[in-house]
Amino acid sequence: MRLGRVQGVAAGPTSAGNLGARAPADGGGALLGSWSATRWQYTSRTEPPLSMDVVCDLGGTVTLSLSAGTYVLTYDVARRGSRSQGGSCALEGNQLQLTPEGSADPDLVQFRIAAETLSLTAESSAWDFDNDGEEEAADFVAVLVRL
Repeated sequence: MRLGRVQGVAAGPTSAGNLGARAPADGGGALLGSWSATRWQYTSRTEPPLSMDVVCDLGGTVTLSLSAGTYVLTYDVARRGSRSQGGSCALEGNQLQLTPEGSADPDLVQFRIAAETLSLTAESSAWDFDNDGEEEAADFVAVLVRL
């Protein structure tokens, strides 16, 4: 997951396909709308592993808005800044593909939805754990609730 490289705040997912046009087994339309993160965590692949939760550890806010074929991901983290990213999104089975505007490379995120909770996971992500300007490989997990 990536959301640009603004002082250690990494990005979120991207998607391919027309969200809402093709309905997965869960109904497809259940993903549409605005979601607020209660957890947005990156875990390093180092030993011992390091983890950083943008919401819990940094006190940030992350919002993901999904509409038919498009998404907007925004975050605000004290002393690190605010940023928005948008682009196209699509469903492929239980994967959400988010392609940032101006990019040809989608971020692929596994999703699961239950009631008013959306869970996202990705095995390919990045976060600047040591704040040296280099993003280290990381696993990504997020839990969001419907707004």
